[in-house]
Amino acid sequence: MADQPQQQQPEPEPEMGAQPQQQWEGAVEARLPSTPAAAAWPHLAAFCSLHRYNPGIDVCERVAGDDGVPGCVRYVASRPPPPPPRAKDGGDDDDDDQQPAAAAAGVETWAREELLERDDARRRLVYAVVGSNLGFGRYVATMMLVDDDGEDVDVNAPAPAAAAAAGCKLVWAFECEPVKGWTRDGLLAYLDAAGKGMAERIEAAAAAAARS
Repeated sequence: MADQPQQQQPEPEPEMGAQPQQQWEGAVEARLPSTPAAAAWPHLAAFCSLHRYNPGIDVCERVAGDDGVPGCVRYVASRPPPPPPRAKDGGDDDDDDQQPAAAAAGVETWAREELLERDDARRRLVYAVVGSNLGFGRYVATMMLVDDDGEDVDVNAPAPAAAAAAGCKLVWAFECEPVKGWTRDGLLAYLDAAGKGMAERIEAAAAAAARS
């Protein structure tokens, strides 16, 4: 008897309604009411000086490339504060749910971040997390300064024109894969607090530079 040709099995069809992998995205803003974007930009653009402006960062060091040039990689780290005393009844601390596992365990948290884009005209930085013990997978963030009037100030304009802008705002946007140990709202709250802290420190630094 002749061999019967084998029938090929049909390829399984993708399930209807299958959803792509979930992504998080969001943005926070912080005002610098007395500092125009042109005066704040040199501080934000100092990619490897984040520890001077972000109160949650204790260490920021360049580990590859030239500071401020796309391709540059910085190492940032935070030392955890002493843990708060536990309740005597041994109850769970709900705040632990909003911390990365490393921070909740009381160890230093760190990340390596690569500068992808620096746009001096638009006063914008784009960077990506390329390694960490914080649970990050893909994470890309944009930090940008926008004058309160929504228009950039000409840094080459005469001083009175440049000073006409009352202030600016820091916009910090991100898109990423869900981060292990965090919720999206928890990540937004962290960035919101960090952004406001950065705004305060940048204003102080810009004021000191103006007086010198």
